[in-house]
Amino acid sequence: MKIFIRNLLLFFLAIIAIDITWGIVCQYLNDHSKGGGIRSRYYVCKQSNEDVLIFGSSRAKHHYVPEIIEDSLGLSCYNTGEDGNGIILSYGFLRMITSRYEPKVIIYDISDYDIYEDDNVKYLNYLKPYYHETGIDSLFWSIEPKTRLMMCSNLYRFNTTCLRVLGNYFHPITTYPKGYMPLYNTMNWEPKIEKSDIGTEKHIDSIKMHYFEQFIMLAKQKGIAVFCCVSPKYKGSSIPSYYSSIMNLCEQYKVPFLYYCNAKEISNNRDYFQDPTHLNDEGARQYTSLMLRDIIKLQPEL
Repeated sequence: MKIFIRNLLLFFLAIIAIDITWGIVCQYLNDHSKGGGIRSRYYVCKQSNEDVLIFGSSRAKHHYVPEIIEDSLGLSCYNTGEDGNGIILSYGFLRMITSRYEPKVIIYDISDYDIYEDDNVKYLNYLKPYYHETGIDSLFWSIEPKTRLMMCSNLYRFNTTCLRVLGNYFHPITTYPKGYMPLYNTMNWEPKIEKSDIGTEKHIDSIKMHYFEQFIMLAKQKGIAVFCCVSPKYKGSSIPSYYSSIMNLCEQYKVPFLYYCNAKEISNNRDYFQDPTHLNDEGARQYTSLMLRDIIKLQPEL
């Protein structure tokens, strides 16, 4: 019996040692990544110091050109947009950013990832390496209470990123300057155009609305000017009804809501798109300039 207990104890000690070692190695590789998305996210969370920050999904990442913003406003700019993500990740980013410094302007590109109910746990994946940063742990708990226990394990924290951190450390992929990722293809087909209220059968996500409000409140508390935009889609529609929740928050906190989904000078020109929802580089440059003209009108002191 004593031998069994000793072996069981040694087994658990070995698991703990492996878990601790795994966490140290993966955290080091994450923090010293030399390229790719891991390097970009580390920069956003721990090193960014730009005056203007872009937030949102892939439509943010591909639609806002920092060099045009810098030339127009005379302010430094970085694009924090992440493919397939939205307000949950963006709020985590903002918590870490504002613990270090206060940017002057935030431009948030709104997408479905900020509105509809879906599996919100998946939006926490990119925040796992930063779980112990101030305010990030409570974000996990509110979305998935079980993570309070699960995140104690480094094996769990890095279970979806271990191969990526290894790859981006030893064989880094391209990291795009200032976070903007240009798309260079041109849409050579005519897509089916959706009706303005398609998708209204989906439910508005109360958790996302909560964190969107928290995002705006945090930015306002820090004295940051916030602009919410909806960038162009090919032959985009007028404002659909399911944007009303976000529009109400913008109105409540006096945040400009700028809707460009159906901006005729861009949305009707197929040459500006890579696909129906993503502008190519030429379209992104046209849109960034258009958006900036309106922002400067709204806030001339910029």
